[in-house]
Amino acid sequence: MKYLYKIISAFVMLVGCFSCTTTKQLKVSFIEPSPVELSNQIQKIGIINSSKALGEKTYANGLEQLIVLEERWLAEKGTEAALTGLFDELAQDTRFEDVKILSKRKGQISSFGANPDKDTWDKIALICKENGVDALFSLASHEAETKFSLKKTKVDQLDLMRVRTEVSGQQISLETLIENGWRIYDPKQKILIDEFTTNQHVKASGKGINQVDALQAIDNRRESLLKQSKQSGSSYGHRMQPKRASVYREYFISGSKKLAKAHDKIQNGAYHEARLLWEQEITNSKTKVSGRASHNLAVLSEFNGDLNSAMKWALKSFDLHQEQHTLLYIKDLEQRQALQVVGLKKLASNEFLNY
Repeated sequence: MKYLYKIISAFVMLVGCFSCTTTKQLKVSFIEPSPVELSNQIQKIGIINSSKALGEKTYANGLEQLIVLEERWLAEKGTEAALTGLFDELAQDTRFEDVKILSKRKGQISSFGANPDKDTWDKIALICKENGVDALFSLASHEAETKFSLKKTKVDQLDLMRVRTEVSGQQISLETLIENGWRIYDPKQKILIDEFTTNQHVKASGKGINQVDALQAIDNRRESLLKQSKQSGSSYGHRMQPKRASVYREYFISGSKKLAKAHDKIQNGAYHEARLLWEQEITNSKTKVSGRASHNLAVLSEFNGDLNSAMKWALKSFDLHQEQHTLLYIKDLEQRQALQVVGLKKLASNEFLNY
């Protein structure tokens, strides 16, 4: 019995060890710089449709003809929606004095390409001058492709006696890919600032006694296509803005009583008190404890937005207790420091007052 008790006790202790958590997570929030860097000299924006007109498509039957007609409709209305989505987004940006959608004049070049030559840059500059803008945001390409599939199904139908009966029918499923290519031209510096492609998928299905009826039974498809097209422009406009981001960092809660106590302080939002406890442990004779305390101070420094102090403590932690976890953290901090430098330059030049 005594022997059995020892085995049970040992098992309980083993389970307890495995259930112990060495680390917890702290959410660190920050602002990432925008993917697109615009000069502070660009204050007036012109938006233009540079996409090519939809070419002729062949079709084998009435169903395919209707789908081709929908794509042709989307090429016109969808591009307008995309331009409007971008306009709405840029118009809210306080950096820009004026944002306008430019109408193409007959015979005016609008397909500028990814590598404009001197003559093309001169024409871009002329368009900007005539419209009083500093840069062109171009919808460079628009592609819409719809794939469909058919299968047999049952549909309800009223017979001659006005009785609802179930008859054989068709179900059609449509999947439309809308791909818009965007470019930004700066005529003063003669540079292509950005080139990006957005993609949206729209799915829909309908039932009918035949294929055409099934297609016509689909509700609100055009509204969905326009909504996604407008979202394309809005999404591209977001590339001009910094965005809030967050990451979860692990900090140590075991190794000493003070590390455990500091965790309780963090849970209660008493970050300064947690810092004081960790600072007391950086001189601990056990390098494992002092290394963990230094790592925790790095995480708290990052949490407070001080990346330089975070890097200092992270390097100290790795010197004391060379954990792979801390080495990976140092690499993450290096990337964040590089992004911060870019972000500060943009803040200084563009004055993101709303962030």
